[in-house]
Amino acid sequence: MGIGNKKNHETSYLKERWQNRSEIVPPDIEDFTSQFNEREFLLKEIETFASENKVPILLPSAARFLQIICRTKQPEEVLEIGTGIGYSTLSMLFALNGRSRITSVDFNGERVQIAKEFIQKSGFFVNLIYDDAFNVISNFIAEGKQFDFIFVDSMKSEYIFMNFKIQTLLKNNGIAVFDNVLFRGYVCGRYPEKYRRSVKLLKTFLKHVKEYPGFTASIIPVGDGLLILERKG
Repeated sequence: MGIGNKKNHETSYLKERWQNRSEIVPPDIEDFTSQFNEREFLLKEIETFASENKVPILLPSAARFLQIICRTKQPEEVLEIGTGIGYSTLSMLFALNGRSRITSVDFNGERVQIAKEFIQKSGFFVNLIYDDAFNVISNFIAEGKQFDFIFVDSMKSEYIFMNFKIQTLLKNNGIAVFDNVLFRGYVCGRYPEKYRRSVKLLKTFLKHVKEYPGFTASIIPVGDGLLILERKG
């Protein structure tokens, strides 16, 4: 690929990413399913904000799948690691009609403030925590706190260091969902050299997950890949 073609390819990829198209599913399919799957007006507003301000959010297809899990599971206590600007937070709240208690953690103060504004618009309440996730998780473990449902959408390279802590926080019959586990498909084949460490850590994480006693693990090729971890009762 020539330099000009390479730049065009990278520009096209970035444009698709900020338009919130899928990382592993063909963009036209992501576009079609996004149009088919109706979303609350506020979620569409956040999608527009994210696109205009180049802020990464959960892809609509993955958000819809997350909502289906929430409606089916009806968790009372929810923990979210990685608030972002509140898109996944509100996706879960809309699915649960605001009935569940959600604690959401993020270390980016600017994005937490934006999330707070969107959440206020919704009329729902979220326990937003501006802190490093590992500090919060350690405190919860020390307190003996557990959750019915945990959604993790943080740095992919952190998953391997977070997994056992997440297991400790999960109640019997609870479910944990990790986003971006297929990482643009890089964990399945070739990848750019600059992502070597992230890919290696993700692949090791996924290998360990398969060996957890008392857990059932599944990878769903939605969005950028969702890992569903179910704790057996």
